[in-house]
Amino acid sequence: MKSAMQTTANLWEVLCRDLETQRNHPSKEQHHIAAKNFKEAAQHVFPASSPRLCDALEISGDVCQASGFLSEAICDFKDSLGRNLALGGISSAARVAAKLALLLDHLGEEADAIRHYRQSLELFDAAHDHSQDCLLSSNLAGLEKRAGDFAACERHYKQALDTAVRLHGEIHPEVALVCNNLGVAYTEEGDWVRAENLHMRALGIREQVFGAMHPDVAQSLANLAVVYHSSSNFEKARAYYTAALKTYLAFKRPDAPELDSLRANLEKLELATT
Repeated sequence: MKSAMQTTANLWEVLCRDLETQRNHPSKEQHHIAAKNFKEAAQHVFPASSPRLCDALEISGDVCQASGFLSEAICDFKDSLGRNLALGGISSAARVAAKLALLLDHLGEEADAIRHYRQSLELFDAAHDHSQDCLLSSNLAGLEKRAGDFAACERHYKQALDTAVRLHGEIHPEVALVCNNLGVAYTEEGDWVRAENLHMRALGIREQVFGAMHPDVAQSLANLAVVYHSSSNFEKARAYYTAALKTYLAFKRPDAPELDSLRANLEKLELATT
C-alpha cells in the first residue's frame, strides 16, 4: 500500500512539473494546450474516483480561466465539483463551487452564479470554514438585489456583516465595505434611516482606519449625500456632496467618473432648490 501511494504521489508530482514547464511559454494558447494535456494525462493515470483527478480538473480550470478560455474553465470546474461531491470532498467542493460562482458572475450568468454562490456557502458551512463567507455572501447579495429579491439580498448582506465583524472586529475596512453595500441597497429601497445609519458606520470606520483624506471616505460622504438628497434633506446633501468632491479631488483626475457623477447630482440639487 505504501508503494502504491508513493507511486501516485510521484505521478502527481511529474504531471504538475510538466504543466509548469509547458506554461513557461508566453502564449495563452500554449497555456491552454498545457492545461488540456495535463487534464488528459491525469484522466489516463488516475482512476475516476481519485481525488487527484478532481484536483487536476480544478487546476485545468484555473489555467483555462487565466488564459481566457472561459467556457472550458466552466466545464472543468463543474466536472471537478461533481466528482468532489460524489467523493465527499466537502472542502474541495466548496472551493470549486466558489470559483465557479465567481466566474459565472463575471460572465453575467446571474441565475447560475446565484445557485453556485449559495451552494458554496452551504458547503463551506458544512466544512466549518467561514473564511470566504464575507466575499461570497456580499457577491450573492448584490446579484439578489439585481434580481429583485431584496429579502434575500438583505439577509446575505447581514450574514456578510456578521462574519466580517466576527473575523476582524468592529473596526476594519471589510466591515465598512459591507456596511456601505447594504447602505446602498437600503437607499435604493427608500429606507433612508437604515441607509444613513450604515453609511455613517462605514464613514466612521474608514476615517478611523484611513484618516479623513481617503477615496473610501469620499465614497461614504457621497453615499450619505445621496441619502440626504433622496430624502429631501437638501442642506445636508449639499454639504456632503461638497465634502466628497473635495476629498476625491485629492486622489482622482478632475474628469474622473466619480467626480462627474457628484457634480451632476449637485447640479440637480441646485436646480431643485432654486
